[in-house]
Amino acid sequence: MRARAAHSLLRWAYLAAACAIALYMWEFGDRWWPATFLLFMGRWVFLLPLALLGPAALLLRPRRRRPLRFLPLVFGALIVLGPLMGGRLGWRRLLPPPGGMPLRIVTFNSGGGETIAPDLLHLLAAWNADVVLLQECGERLAAESERMPGWRWHHAAGLCLLTQLPIDAAEQMDRASLQQLKQVNGLGIGGAGYVIRYSLRTQRGAITVTNLHLETPRKGFEGLMTGDFERLRENTELRDLESRLARRWAGARRGPSIVAGDFNTPVESRIFREHWGDLDDAFSRVGFGFGITKYNGWIRIRIDHVLTDEAWRAVRIQTWRDVGSDHRPLIADLILVAR
Repeated sequence: MRARAAHSLLRWAYLAAACAIALYMWEFGDRWWPATFLLFMGRWVFLLPLALLGPAALLLRPRRRRPLRFLPLVFGALIVLGPLMGGRLGWRRLLPPPGGMPLRIVTFNSGGGETIAPDLLHLLAAWNADVVLLQECGERLAAESERMPGWRWHHAAGLCLLTQLPIDAAEQMDRASLQQLKQVNGLGIGGAGYVIRYSLRTQRGAITVTNLHLETPRKGFEGLMTGDFERLRENTELRDLESRLARRWAGARRGPSIVAGDFNTPVESRIFREHWGDLDDAFSRVGFGFGITKYNGWIRIRIDHVLTDEAWRAVRIQTWRDVGSDHRPLIADLILVAR
C-alpha cells in the first residue's frame, strides 16, 4: 500500500515537474542562465524517469481504476515531447496547398564543407532545390560551388549561395557594432553576425533571401563551466544585439522575404521570439517530429531555421541525412502566394 501511494505521488510529481520546467524554459530562456542552459541541453533526459515510473505502474496493480494510474505519465510525456522538446505534429502539411509559385530552399551548416565538396554536384541533384544556402562554407567548398554547371553562385564571409535563379544583388550586413562590442567585452568570439541579403529574380518578380550564421552560445557556456557567469551574460547580450540588428537589416527590403540559416538559437528562446517571432517558422508550421538539426554529443537541438514573411506558405519541410557535419541540411518547400 505504501509503495502504491509513493508511486502515485511520484507520477503526479513528474507531471508537475514537466509542466514547471517547460514554463520555466519558455519564460526565462536567454533571460537567466539556468533556463538558458535548459534551452541548449539535451532535453530528452526528461523522458528518463519514465523508464522507472512506467514499469513500476505495471508492477503495482491497484484493484480499481487501473488505466487511470498512467494518465499523469502520459500527460507528462506529452509535455516533455511537445513544449519541452519541441515536437510538432505538422498537421497543416495535410491541407491542400495554395496556388502560387513553388520554391524549394535548402539551408545547411556544412562545418567547413570538406566532406561535401567532392560530392556537391550529387547533393545538389538529390536536393533538387532552387536555392541552397550554406554556412561555414570553407574555401574548398566555395571554389567547388563555382564549378557547378547551371548554378549561379555567391560566397563571402563563410556564407555560400547556389541558386537556379538570377542574382540581381548581394549585400552584406555591416558588423562594425558587433566587432566593437566584442572588443569591449573581450569575448574573442569570431564568426558572429555574418548576414548576406540577396535579391533573386523569379517569374513572379524579385524576392529577398537572407543567409545568416549567428553567434554561438558555446563561448558563454565555456565560461559557465568555470564559474564565469559574467561571460555567459555578455555572450547573451551579444546574441541579443546581433539578432536585433540582423532582423532589422534583413527586413529592410520590401517584397517577399525568406530568412534562413544557422541561428544558433532554438525557437523557445526569448531572443528568437522577440526578434524573429513575427516571421513564420517553416518547421513549426508544417514539420513533423523534432526537426533536430544540431548533433553534438548528447545534445540534440533545432537551431537551423527557414523563416518566411506573409507572402509565403510552407507546405513541407524535412531534415536530410548526415553528410559529414554536426548539422543536418534542412529542406523546405514553399509557395509564394501573395504577389
